[in-house]
Amino acid sequence: MATEQYDSSDDVDIDELVIFMGADLNRHMSQAKDRANGNRCCLICKIVHRIRLTDCNAYEPSVLSIGPYHHSELPLLAMETEKWICLDYILKLNHEFSLQECLSLISRLEKETRGYYTEEINIDSRAFLQMLLLDSCFILVYLGGMNAQGSSSDGKQSKENIIHERTKEAMDLSHMDAICCQSVSGHSAVDIELNQFGKETEDSHNQGNYGGAVEWYNSSAVYDLLLLENQIPFFIVNTVHQFFSRNVTTTSLLTNSISEFMEGILCHFPKVLTEANRPKDFYHLLHLCHKYLKPSHKLDDEHHRYASNFQCFHFIFDISRKIFTFGQEQDMFHKLDWSNSVQKFNRWRRAVDYHEAGMQFKKREFDEAKPHSLLDIRFRNGLMEIPCLPIDDKSSLLFRNLVAFEQTCPQVGDDITAYVVLLSQLTSTAADVTLLAQKGIIVHQMESDEDVSTLFTKLFEYVVFNFDGEHYLKSLCYAMEAHYKSRINRWMAWLWHNHFSNPWVGFAAIASAFIVLCSIMQTVIAFLSYME
Repeated sequence: MATEQYDSSDDVDIDELVIFMGADLNRHMSQAKDRANGNRCCLICKIVHRIRLTDCNAYEPSVLSIGPYHHSELPLLAMETEKWICLDYILKLNHEFSLQECLSLISRLEKETRGYYTEEINIDSRAFLQMLLLDSCFILVYLGGMNAQGSSSDGKQSKENIIHERTKEAMDLSHMDAICCQSVSGHSAVDIELNQFGKETEDSHNQGNYGGAVEWYNSSAVYDLLLLENQIPFFIVNTVHQFFSRNVTTTSLLTNSISEFMEGILCHFPKVLTEANRPKDFYHLLHLCHKYLKPSHKLDDEHHRYASNFQCFHFIFDISRKIFTFGQEQDMFHKLDWSNSVQKFNRWRRAVDYHEAGMQFKKREFDEAKPHSLLDIRFRNGLMEIPCLPIDDKSSLLFRNLVAFEQTCPQVGDDITAYVVLLSQLTSTAADVTLLAQKGIIVHQMESDEDVSTLFTKLFEYVVFNFDGEHYLKSLCYAMEAHYKSRINRWMAWLWHNHFSNPWVGFAAIASAFIVLCSIMQTVIAFLSYME
């Protein structure tokens, strides 16, 4: 068999390769340095491919693109018109401020902004700056950030009326092509594109070529703002807002408006944060959402005391049992190691298993005087109080992105992850969901309880969680396991489920016990009479 002759013409030019690799190495190291200098904590990451496959719709925007990761994707182009409407509205409120000054200000922050993204952004500087400005204006207008803006001659008309009219005019506009970022006759390309946009909307209005207001404010657009991959650093939004307001003190007004919007999104969830203690510092909108759902306090001390009481009780119980039964001494020390067995078990069980061991589940009622968060779970004397959790088709999307945020930014903690892990194990089967739904803890709009169980089971897929770590539910796990291991609790639960769950069965059991007691007393009295 002839051997293929080696062709020297295929030799790689090593010198040329060294030059190319050196340039790439410098570029990648420069990007890594920018990320480290720009923000060491809260980077905006892309979801890894394996996790994305579990539910790709949960991580990709459906109608609205914010930031560079999904910029200019075909299904999201329709909403670009809305961003131009927002820019037009802001510029009309501020005739004295030029677009050139604003873009120049943003350009100074471009390098820092790119450092917030873990993936390489293959967008040129001009398109990148335009994207930052349009996305910032969209967030400012539609999330209420321009409410604190001073009025001008064109600003006397309410924002709602202007936006309503402009969206009506733009109803049938096709998406504008990407801006050719060049300057013509002393005017920026953004100015030219904005003027062209105004002419097109005017022509469309004159022709009556629209069919009603654009219904952008829907669940899809709102939840698109909470996707991890669909974020821009909030300091860019704040910079644009400060530029047009010329007042640094309006930052608190902006964060209050954005927080108020977030409270509307999370209106069905209990929150410990109120108007008085709204967050003032957050990296992006998903980070703000994460702050609203964090637990209000640590539960370690309370749950550790509960578990310790059970451990002491079982220690005394085992000694007494061994003494009175004359058990083997070596086996006794094996049994006395029960307290350590609780510490070794670091996972949760099914809700039905806990219920059969005597644990009661109850919806935690919200108290305005002492508000609690969605994650504030309380366990006292065998009663587990869990805040009500409403679940719909968007719940998976929200929790997946919150978990992904914690997985990619460990500095923000793992409270949401611990909560999801707990629910995924409590609701392992449809019977568990049925039990919690009967108690009012889970209120869902899914087709069946099985769908809810599947939802939480999939949420736990590929999640990295250290059960032995110092998560906020660690002591709760020990306390629940201590209650589950208690023999007294099991006996009492067995009596209740089998003899006292039904009033008539319970009455029969009490009557039977009374008859037995009377028989014993009668026997004793007869024996004493005989002895006399």
